[in-house]
Amino acid sequence: MREQLRPSPGYHSTTTPMKMNYITSLALAGLALPVVAQADTKPCCQPGALLQKMDLLNPACDAPAYKVKANQKTGTQWHVDMAYGVYTLHRSEFRGFSEHVAPNYALIHGHLNQRIIQDDVNGGTWLHAEFIGSWGLEKDAVEAAKGNPLGSVTAYHRDLVGPRDFYFPEISVKHFFNGKKAAIVAGMVKFGDYFDAVGIAGDTYTSFMNSGFCNSTVLPLIDSNVGALAQVQIGKNNYVMAGVTRTGTAPGYDPVNSDGTGYTVMGEWGHYFNEGKGVVKITPFFTMLDVDMYDEDDPSAGSEHHRNAGVVSSVQYTINDSLTVFVRGGVAAKQEYGNAAELTGGLRAKLIPSRKDDYLGIAYGVFKGRNYAGWVDDEDGDASPAADNYHCRETVLEAYYNLQLCRYFRVMPHIQYIHDPAYSDNNDSVVFGIQGVFSF
Repeated sequence: MREQLRPSPGYHSTTTPMKMNYITSLALAGLALPVVAQADTKPCCQPGALLQKMDLLNPACDAPAYKVKANQKTGTQWHVDMAYGVYTLHRSEFRGFSEHVAPNYALIHGHLNQRIIQDDVNGGTWLHAEFIGSWGLEKDAVEAAKGNPLGSVTAYHRDLVGPRDFYFPEISVKHFFNGKKAAIVAGMVKFGDYFDAVGIAGDTYTSFMNSGFCNSTVLPLIDSNVGALAQVQIGKNNYVMAGVTRTGTAPGYDPVNSDGTGYTVMGEWGHYFNEGKGVVKITPFFTMLDVDMYDEDDPSAGSEHHRNAGVVSSVQYTINDSLTVFVRGGVAAKQEYGNAAELTGGLRAKLIPSRKDDYLGIAYGVFKGRNYAGWVDDEDGDASPAADNYHCRETVLEAYYNLQLCRYFRVMPHIQYIHDPAYSDNNDSVVFGIQGVFSF
């Protein structure tokens, strides 16, 4: 993607052997255990309803429990989250000096599903639109935070897209057929709304804020591009889906007239087990990206096609009414667009029985990719990486508490500790924050 996927100077895609066998082993072991231990009994949802509940605004079987569900009228579903967050960022020895910035942001995230053709038997045809935006209220602090990112892919709040930056990541049409057991989505599709959807770790307004826990950092979850996907429910507990999208359009730009030729193909198999208390998902992908070459001496250098492939798996399981856990693991052949490997896990726990809408979230993740340890000028005066160490990893620990004050308002204090952000081995970062969220 010419803008959205722009690599850092000195970028190269050569992959050395990576010591990540333990990541793969742990991920596969963690994913296999619940499936082997639990036998299928009852379905998570009624026949045909699973696909509708996956990505329309009805709460999915594995989704976080909203205090306020989507507003629904005849043929209309909508939900809006508005938030104000105050953050304190501490960086130690970042590029040779310590740094402290304190940005604050206002955010908005809205979904709309409008039925355009009614069909009670098959599910009908729906128009889906999603809107996202954020703006920094202290320009200097915001620019300082953006200029020195906290991590390679794991931004401390996934929905921070920049000062006064607003766009539609998805505007698509979804058509159900075959008794609600199959669907096709086409238009400007946001892959992150469909693939790799872990219920307790996929919404920064009710769960973890660090992007490393919201979605896989290995998957190329493209948005704002022309694409399509198909979904099929198999039986009562299984579904499969597959999609393809272009990768040449940066968020907020025209997806139809993009000059990029890159594309991403992605599939997913999902299985609900133990009366819907658990769900396992396996998501393979292949992508080809247009990557600009950045040759100052040759403005006509153009771009290269970079290819990557990999797979991500996740399991979420509700142990009881008070505790839900998840684990996600993924590997890719190269570090193209995202990380080369990841292993994350976490939990959501309700600590006070009388406060059913309050809960604690804790997650930990290890991310593997290209090390960045500063830049030096070579003999020609061009910047190049001071060191490339493929053994360096980025780790993130996050804890938050969701305090539901009333039907429409929640307060979420949180803390994040990021070790070796951007794979730099001389820097740790700590983020303290508190976010107030209006949901209606």
